[in-house]
Formats: sequence, structure tokens, C-alpha cells
Amino acid sequence: MSNPLDGFGDFLDSFYPYRDAAPVHSTLDAPARDRADVLAEVAGMARREDAQGDLGRVSGSLYSGDHEHYQFLSEVFANFAHANVLQRDMYPSATKFEGEIIAMTLAMLHGDAVAEFKPGQEAVGVLTSGGSESLMTAVLTYREQARTERGIVAPNIVLPVTAHVALQKGAHYFGIEVRKAPLGPDHRVDVAAVRELIDSNTIALVGSAGDYGHGLIDPIVELGELALEHGIGLHVDGCLGGFLLPWLERAGYDVPLWDFRVPGVTSISADTHKYGYALKGTSVLLYRGRDLRRHQYFTVPDWPGGLYVSPGMAGSRSGGLIAATWASMVTMGAAGYLAAATEIGATAAKLKAGIREIPELEIFGDPLFLVAFKSDVVDIYLVNDALTAAGWRMNALHLPAGLHFCVTRPNTKPGIADAFVADLAKAVEYAKARAGEPAQSGAMYGFGGTPQGEITLTALMSGFLDMMQSLAPEA
Repeated sequence: MSNPLDGFGDFLDSFYPYRDAAPVHSTLDAPARDRADVLAEVAGMARREDAQGDLGRVSGSLYSGDHEHYQFLSEVFANFAHANVLQRDMYPSATKFEGEIIAMTLAMLHGDAVAEFKPGQEAVGVLTSGGSESLMTAVLTYREQARTERGIVAPNIVLPVTAHVALQKGAHYFGIEVRKAPLGPDHRVDVAAVRELIDSNTIALVGSAGDYGHGLIDPIVELGELALEHGIGLHVDGCLGGFLLPWLERAGYDVPLWDFRVPGVTSISADTHKYGYALKGTSVLLYRGRDLRRHQYFTVPDWPGGLYVSPGMAGSRSGGLIAATWASMVTMGAAGYLAAATEIGATAAKLKAGIREIPELEIFGDPLFLVAFKSDVVDIYLVNDALTAAGWRMNALHLPAGLHFCVTRPNTKPGIADAFVADLAKAVEYAKARAGEPAQSGAMYGFGGTPQGEITLTALMSGFLDMMQSLAPEA
């Protein structure tokens, strides 16, 4: 009988690169392994997987790139690796770390401006496990607020088509209708279109600073005015730019208002594990006041197991991550964040200038740190094929097709931006010479956007998730 995986060896080897190089564990009945052997195996995997990122040829993903910084944070983490901060009587240090993380983030994002608009009101926050949890929690909080204060049982939320999909995920989980507003000519959300989508069941609006696809900041001031006019919340998704934009502003870049200095902004998410340079797995969710934050809390006073209180979705949480995040922030300090932002801004500017010299390409809007581009002349996915072959790892975009380069600290090394622009020009010529040929990256793009195409893509995406959580097939 033929093997259905015959002919897919190269794909499987790329997806499961260790299937022949390391032992496979499928049962605990096997003899326990030696710790030194395990450490050596894991270290080898880490060296292999960090190699491309350490060269500075990866978009996003690795925000610090400083292995001494990672080692320091790992040492801090080790002190609380075993700690579950659910038990605050045992680990009260978590209250210090968490409270100070929130306070420092509030100061950075002008939480003090809240009292200027509403005297006596104080901006507050919580720590989450990452951007997705921050966004989903914000969606849940606005649902609970609207249900409690306005009696809304069929809620909807209005967001840009470019808003992060975790917001849609939260709306899916919590039974909220999602209304997507189109973009204007500048690739930011069309405020007039947002206005038309608001009705009596709208619980909140959303804007990005900046959005994942194009790195652009939506017109938050105008969205804030709409939110105030209708008496609803406005969440600003600063998961990506929240720990970078304030420092770009200090460095002299023209950053539009998007934080708590905008009166209509009622919540902000900002990921510490991105440009906060912390370890993966932390984000900060901020609120304009305690009354709004309380709608995310979960309390049960009549459980036989005792009084149960939880600030968010997680129960057990890692004390190590909280301590390491705090350590990253206090050791970076304002000087460290400003220096990093200055280098990132200069590198992004160099990329923009170089891309604008390639006539076949067009940049989405006028970004500050994440440069996205498309083409009406060549297949941008063929361009990506050539960039991949040259050792670059870009993020491919969809609807419309494009690529983006999210600039992080590893990309600021001397010569990286110039090398990318040179390889990009060659990649465009590669795409022109192969016009009409199918690209290896994004080959199914043209099939999306149709009912049968969406069904097929959904099935393929589900299959991809299945593979991520399965043993590697035998070679």
C-alpha cells in the first residue's frame, strides 16, 4: 500500500527538522534521559534556530536579539520559575513586580492625563500572558460593561479590517458581532465608515497603533471623538507599537496622538514581550478607570473550595515571567528604550527610502517602524520567494497581497538595511522574469476570497495546526 506522504519528504523535513536528528518521545515508559544529554540537545536546537535571526535578516519576531539580555532575564526567571503567583501569600514579590510594571507602562502612555479630563479618576491596569489575551480580555470587559450598565444582550464591536485577529477571536468566544470598517486612501481606518457601523448595540470601537499588517496608526483622535459622542469605549491596540512609539516621539519623530492624552481612549494594550524586550508571554492591558477594569474580574464567593478571585482568564501564572519582565524594564530604562527606538526609526527610514527607489513597489502609507509594501506590477509572492532564497524572512500579507519588514534591534546592525534593499531590487527583477509562474510562497492567494476558496484555506490551516501538535511521521 502506498504511503500518502510519499513525495512530501522535503516539506516534512522542513516542518519536522528533528525527526531524524533527535530521539522521538511518545511514552513515559521509556528510560529517563540524562540531564546533560537533554541540555546538549536543547542547546543545539536553540543555536540552529537562532542563526537566521542573529544575522538580522528576520522581520519582527526577535525584538531584542541581545543574548546577554536574554541570559540576564533567564537568571531572574530562574528565581521564580517554580512560583505560581495565584498564591500571593507565598509570593508577595509578584505584587511589587506587577504593580510596578503597570505603573511604569501607565507613566509611559500618559496615564496621568486621565485626571485632566475626569478629575478624581485614575488609570489602572493588569498584566496578561500576551497580546492575544489583552485584546480578548478587552473585548470581554466591554461586553460585561455594556450588559451591566446598558442591558445590551446582542453586542457588536466596530473595528478596522486591519485590526488584529485576536479581537475577532475574542468576539467569537464571547458571542459578539464584529463589524469591520474599510480603510481610507491612506490605509488607515475610514472614520466616516466607522460612524455608519455604530448603533445602539455597539459596545466599543477599536483602533491600532500600529496595525500588524502595515504598521500604521489609525486616526485615534477622531475615533475618540466618535466614542465620546456615542458614550462607548475605545480600545487602542498598541500591542505592537506600545513600547516603541513613545520613544520614537521622544526621539523627534512625528507620532500622532494615540494614548491616554486622547480623551476618548478608554483602554490600551501594549506588549512587554515585543519592544519592551521582555521574555515571551507578557502584555499590559490598561484602563481609564477602576470601574471599567472591574468588569474583567471573575469572583465566586460560594465555592466549596474557598473564595475564588481571578483578575483575568488565567488561573496559575508564572512568577518567573513577571519578575523577568520587571527586570527588563528597570534595566533598559528610558535611556535604553530611547536608544533602541532611535536606531529602529533610522533603519526604518533607510528602508523606506530604498524601497521608494524601486518603481515596481509601493509602500502602504507612511509607517514609522514597520514598512509594508505591495506591487501592481509583479507578483509580490515571487519577490518573497527570491528574498527567502537570499536568506531573508519576511511576513507575507493578504488582501491585498504584500510583504512587511517589522524593524527590530537585530535589523539595526550596520549594513543590514542596505543589503535588504539591494536584495529586494534583485528579487523584483526575479519576479519580473518569472511573470505568470506560481510562487512558492502564497501560492493559494488567488483562491482566497471565494466561498470554495475560504473553505479550502480553512481546511488547510486547520491541518497545519494539527501537524504542529503531532508527532513527526517516520522517515
